[in-house]
Amino acid sequence: LDIGAFHADPHPANLYVTTEGQLCLLDFGLCAEIDERSRNAMTAAIVNLLSGDFHSLIARDAKELGFLPEEMDVTELKPILTKILTQGLLEAGSNLHDRKRKLMDISNELNEVFFKYPFSVPPFFALVTRGLGLLEGIALSGDPDFDIFQASLPYARKRAMDIFGSNFLELRKLQRRSTSNEG
Repeated sequence: LDIGAFHADPHPANLYVTTEGQLCLLDFGLCAEIDERSRNAMTAAIVNLLSGDFHSLIARDAKELGFLPEEMDVTELKPILTKILTQGLLEAGSNLHDRKRKLMDISNELNEVFFKYPFSVPPFFALVTRGLGLLEGIALSGDPDFDIFQASLPYARKRAMDIFGSNFLELRKLQRRSTSNEG
């Protein structure tokens, strides 16, 4: 998110720790770049996902990242995706097996959503999820209770405040409150 380039294949054979304790990445055969607009949208999306602000995540971030068309009315989609994201990601916790089981439980619903609505996956996103999945697997082998969502939240919040200003999180809370009061 900081520099716009990332290593999309960080498996253990591509990671090296120097004698000084510095992490080095090897084999740059699978790398990608993300433009600044998309990096900023990803930052907002991560914060909104982890803080449970699904309204902003679906109505704004999903469009900004290119998952949904800008002009799409997401009123019908919001409660469906909110349920899927809550059950499949947030409620599953740190246990990878529980999270996989939860995702399998809702996979039919997820497939229906992807076929019913005009979703599109940005070109870089598959590589981002691949890289994060590999890193999460490495972390879980060292700490079975590792939770990638909770581990990434402090960084995402700091980055959001650096990019959008210190009132970003407070603004999101106010937007979420006003949206929940509407309906």
